[in-house]
Amino acid sequence: MYTPTFQKCTTPFRFLVLLVLLSLSALAAFADEQPETTHFTIDDYFELKRFSQLALSSDGGWITYVVESQSLTENKNLRHVYISPTKPDAEPFLIDEIQDGREFAWIPGTHKLAFLSARDGVTQIYSYDSSTKTLQQHTDGEHPVTRFRFASDGVSLAYLTQEIPDMGPSLFDQMQNGDRGILINADTASLYDFINPNWTSWSDQASQRLNALWIVSAGPAASEAKVRGDIKDFHWSTDTEKLSVTYIADDVPTEIASDLRTSLGIYDVRDKKFRVFGTALPPSDGQSGTYYTDGKWVPDQNKIFVQRINEKDMWTRNGEWSLVDASDYQNKNLSEQTWQPIETSSQNTFIPLDGSRIYVAGMVNAVRSLYQMTVSRFAKSNIVKDVKGSTSFFQFNDDFQATVYVNESLTHPPEIHIWRKGRGSYQLTHFNEAIAEKTVPVAKEVIWKSKDGTDVHGWLMEPVGATHFDKPWPMITYINGGPGVTMPDEFAFFFNYWPYPFEAYATNGMAVFIVNYRGMMSFGTKYANPAKIDGEPVDDILTGIDYLVEKGIADPDRLAISGQSHGAWLAPLAMTRNGSFRAASFAEGVGNFVTIHNLMSGEVNREVHDIYFGPGLYEDASRYLELSPELYFKGLNTAVLFEAGVQSAAVSMLGYSKAAQNAGMPTEYIAYPKTGHGITIPRLRRESAMRNLDWFRFWLKDEEDPDPAKAKQYARWRAMRN
Repeated sequence: MYTPTFQKCTTPFRFLVLLVLLSLSALAAFADEQPETTHFTIDDYFELKRFSQLALSSDGGWITYVVESQSLTENKNLRHVYISPTKPDAEPFLIDEIQDGREFAWIPGTHKLAFLSARDGVTQIYSYDSSTKTLQQHTDGEHPVTRFRFASDGVSLAYLTQEIPDMGPSLFDQMQNGDRGILINADTASLYDFINPNWTSWSDQASQRLNALWIVSAGPAASEAKVRGDIKDFHWSTDTEKLSVTYIADDVPTEIASDLRTSLGIYDVRDKKFRVFGTALPPSDGQSGTYYTDGKWVPDQNKIFVQRINEKDMWTRNGEWSLVDASDYQNKNLSEQTWQPIETSSQNTFIPLDGSRIYVAGMVNAVRSLYQMTVSRFAKSNIVKDVKGSTSFFQFNDDFQATVYVNESLTHPPEIHIWRKGRGSYQLTHFNEAIAEKTVPVAKEVIWKSKDGTDVHGWLMEPVGATHFDKPWPMITYINGGPGVTMPDEFAFFFNYWPYPFEAYATNGMAVFIVNYRGMMSFGTKYANPAKIDGEPVDDILTGIDYLVEKGIADPDRLAISGQSHGAWLAPLAMTRNGSFRAASFAEGVGNFVTIHNLMSGEVNREVHDIYFGPGLYEDASRYLELSPELYFKGLNTAVLFEAGVQSAAVSMLGYSKAAQNAGMPTEYIAYPKTGHGITIPRLRRESAMRNLDWFRFWLKDEEDPDPAKAKQYARWRAMRN
């Protein structure tokens, strides 16, 4: 054996080297004695269980929840509803009578579980008594029930019904099955009317505003609460005498964002009168608009929690909150109220505790948790102060002495926990124990300085068994869409949207860098509103990659980039401004904004694109061309995989593939059948996940899966590479 270095060593150094070699041998022998570790694979995504629709009984003794999973065998998404006592190690029950239910809620003061079901053709309210094992039907109306709430007395009931208007055959149906020419309205028709049988245009959605509010209080008969508008939500006062109501007033102009512009009113159950409390004002002539949401009552008080949203345009909003005295709601002027800013994500659930404290289930710095808010303070609640990762789906019992929630992180799969005052938290479910025993990537938060000095946030997953000797890694940078949808500290968060297998990338020796670039929510209002949509976000992405290269984590010669939806526009744009990426994968994006402008309806262009980009296409096309990444592929050598749903972006993404071919880039384009903006069919999800894993292993690591079924795939790719 040729060992010139050893021959030249001094005696002490020889001894040191010998010790190192002996230590390494001992470690290797120790490793041989250890049980084989099972790494997380793509098939494990289909064993993962997720939780939703948690509901806790008013005494905290019972819980119900929905468990969702994906079956490759049956090729469909599975759903099971469980009821369980909240004692440690209690066994959950599968009750046949509630398996078709949704929107679960325990009736206050009882062990009856209320839910919606369409078992008889029209959605109605039912309840299952966990003590007597009996089922009760509470409504039997002509129109489906869409939402319900029982009052604190356990008897009074309010619910919404929706009359579904007969819209006639859809434009898609007319085009596929008609026998005469069709008059097309370019202001409302879009690409999706031509390719998606399930598409409902914005105008058709707006025309279905026919919600009615019904109340059952004294006796079994329901009476309608007359509200001039489309009712969105409602909340009972503790004394069951009033309902706060958020609604879209009849005079709000029909626009894409109009479904958000809610007004607030109060319905008096005794005198059956509805009175406006706060009126929405849409943006107009450069002036910001205002609308009001929430309306939850403070327990045992005549106060309600109100959010006021100030809207510059449909992309720029900021929220404020106030506890408003509702005793004189007929003459209340909300503009004179004292308002406090809300700096958390826009997707918050507010739970008033009393006249000064409010729980906020929301996201801060990409971590979902429970926070406590007062006029002078906003901090993580003591309930979850020691809990790692994200917590969500909080449900409290009536006296706030117990709450259930889901806990998970980038490295730990979700499970349900319960907290009781004075006793702390313990885990209730164990559905993902087998997944938790798998070896998953090392994950951590990364913060770096962008081009203008701003701190930017992201997540880094490093390969299993990583040591500093193994670096730098081939690295895949992922850019999420929305815009504004933050990538949180949650397990396999994105797989159910588009099945990019981040965890499997890392268990196959590739680092994954997830950038929460500016434009994302939960990092503050300023962070969420960059000055240029192609400015700070692109800088954030490229400086983050540079940071990890400089740290010796990412290999500059083996970089890749990926993105879906808005991310499949922003990531390619970043790729055109930095030609160092060896491989890429994009799904459901827009590569040419002139094309997409022509494929979208006139109302979408007027209310989205023309606002987002500045001047309209027909006034000045230069900005639309500047923001079209497929026009700037010349000179790139990146190997790019494009994917799209046949019922969504497959037509518009065809230009991406043509542009890549024209530039001489190795490229492949896959369109998935029966697929919209996200893949929902399990076997198609697995196919996409495997294809992406194979793609990056091939281009970044020169690795091929020996499966004979993939021989043609690798023959195509080798031909591209050569």
